[in-house]
Amino acid sequence: MAHVQRLVVPGVHRLPQFAHAARAGEYLFVSGTLGTDCDGRLVPGGLAAETDRTLGNLATILAASGCGWNDVASVSVYLADLDDFATMNEVYDRYFDGPAPARITVGGVDLALDARVEMQCVAYCATPRIESGLVETAAAAPPARRTGYVEHDGEQLYYEVVGDESSGQVPLVLSHGAGGNHASWFQQVAHFASSRPVVTWDHRGYGRSSDHGDRTGPLVASTDLLAILDELGITRADLVGQSMGGWSIVGAALARPGLARSIVLSDTIAGFTTEAVLAGLARARSRGPERDALGDHPALGEAFSANFPELAHLYQSLSRMGSANSEVVIRRLLEVTYDTDEAERLTMPALLIVGDHDQLFAPSAIRAVADLLPDARVVEVVGAGHSPYFEDPRSWNNAVDSFLEWLDQSDGSLETPF
Repeated sequence: MAHVQRLVVPGVHRLPQFAHAARAGEYLFVSGTLGTDCDGRLVPGGLAAETDRTLGNLATILAASGCGWNDVASVSVYLADLDDFATMNEVYDRYFDGPAPARITVGGVDLALDARVEMQCVAYCATPRIESGLVETAAAAPPARRTGYVEHDGEQLYYEVVGDESSGQVPLVLSHGAGGNHASWFQQVAHFASSRPVVTWDHRGYGRSSDHGDRTGPLVASTDLLAILDELGITRADLVGQSMGGWSIVGAALARPGLARSIVLSDTIAGFTTEAVLAGLARARSRGPERDALGDHPALGEAFSANFPELAHLYQSLSRMGSANSEVVIRRLLEVTYDTDEAERLTMPALLIVGDHDQLFAPSAIRAVADLLPDARVVEVVGAGHSPYFEDPRSWNNAVDSFLEWLDQSDGSLETPF
């Protein structure tokens, strides 16, 4: 009989009578999961909201267990009312754009907490991508790395490329937020560069990029990004934007149709400010005034700063490298908005990631942005603040891994993008 490992995932509510999942050999069995928040309360908003949170909780459990949606073999769905079948499927489809797993749906079921939907799944994970937070690399040679500057609009823009540029894989381009620079992605670069080229860069006034004209902000960031991609000969890429970086990649994608195979918007409204988005922002929790204390930063969850002061201090230090004035940059960000017509032009697959404790852009605001995009899905990182890529890189990386794997399998193109 296979050894059974019972798994409990911090931040996802459960009763003490069962684990979130159990691994038996190469199989992962995920317990029945409801659409509850981290305190065990059903999320408001009806069946659609419950379904979305249920799938988000499943995604968090899968990621923490070293698996992703592509590893799921079967899903069981239980509905209190089978009349909700169509609505549930509309939300479900956002998570499975390719061939979906095997599934059974049962209606007329009395569920705990008077929930309207519950789901469980079985995944096959012969070789989990993540073990103890590390990727197995055996004795493989480290990926190639090169750095440089692009002269554009009177400024020197710094970039780094890590990975095999001749691999034929679509490059991943990472655009940082107002609290970071290219080095903020240190927990992503090596992870993704093992399978594809990874590009990081510094916005004007951040890290090693200049800002002699004092113009840093979204009006110049998208053209700066395009200038770097032109220098590298990249005509097609997966664009990732964290917070401020969301404005940069949306601007670049709109300015150059066909450039973005996909976009990943991480804890960002990216300039979309509909009534629904603004209503979500109004519900963001305030953490009070920022203190000049070790590791205290509005872009980090309070629990993270308390539990990991060393990493919080690193984030704090990275955010202070450069000449950019955060107050000025944020004001410029809010002055640049995109309307629903522009959102409808972003027809490429989109992944939106948000920490469920984000105190700057609340998850409901991020979901409102997703509703504007033609082909979007949302992953909520439980227990994380505004910077889940930094606070919980395993969950963040796994979410992006699953998205990229699906894109690679469905794309079919091996043209070299460099």
